Amino acid sequence: MSIPLKDFRASVWSLQDKGNYAQVNMSTGRKDKKTDEYVNSSWYANFVGEAYKNIDELSERGTRILVKSGTLKKEPYMDKDGVKQYPKNPTMTVFAWEKYVPDPNFDSPPRVEEEVPPLTQDEFDSDELPF
Repeated sequence: MSIPLKDFRASVWSLQDKGNYAQVNMSTGRKDKKTDEYVNSSWYANFVGEAYKNIDELSERGTRILVKSGTLKKEPYMDKDGVKQYPKNPTMTVFAWEKYVPDPNFDSPPRVEEEVPPLTQDEFDSDELPF
């Protein structure tokens, strides 16, 4: 089972074009209600379909995007040898996105986002991808 994702903001830090999809390192954040501080998370996401067609627009480090649709899953899969594998990390797949444009009518002062360090290959194993 996968969890549908819709309409959330993210900052893109790097991407690798894999030919028919792109592996994108991005971060998301939320404000902790108890501490009033921002908590950031770093993700590897696979941009496929329409999302992949537009990756040339993500040339700038720190580009803000609005993910319009995607999924988050952590399902077992069959590897190339036909052995059932269980992923270590959830897989995020993005199907559609657009550049994020802040609402000029929003009165809150802009906040400075703390950069989230990129994940290392040890934290993400591309052999886990089912394609």
